[in-house]
Amino acid sequence: MVKEKLPIPLPLRISMVGFAMIALFLVYLFQGFNYVQGINLSANSTFVANRTIRLILNDSLCMVLIAALFQKRSYLRLAGIIFLIELFLILPAYLMIKLSIEGPSEISSPLLSPIHRMIVNPLLMIILIAGFYYQRYFSHAAK
Repeated sequence: MVKEKLPIPLPLRISMVGFAMIALFLVYLFQGFNYVQGINLSANSTFVANRTIRLILNDSLCMVLIAALFQKRSYLRLAGIIFLIELFLILPAYLMIKLSIEGPSEISSPLLSPIHRMIVNPLLMIILIAGFYYQRYFSHAAK
């Protein structure tokens, strides 16, 4: 039987949180960085590759945060499912709409800007972390 709690020692958990927070800040700080420099791609392909890489980086780092903060396999499973839904369903739909309406410009219209923030920035994972804290608080309060 697999244990629900991940056995992560406290010093490692603190290091994981620090690493993930710094890395998330750096991904945000260098959001204009071209991850596919040197590869001869069209403007649309470069836009898709960069957004996909940012999504993978942001959500992976948020999963490190979830592992360090909560140490629960079920939370990581749920985060992984949300990550896969984002990567394979929501991101392609956003990219199709974005590229067909606006092209690969960095600035989104007021219609697409909130969708961009939800998908490419780690907003869904941050909401998930808040939800896990909310659930933990009320499950402890009920005891």
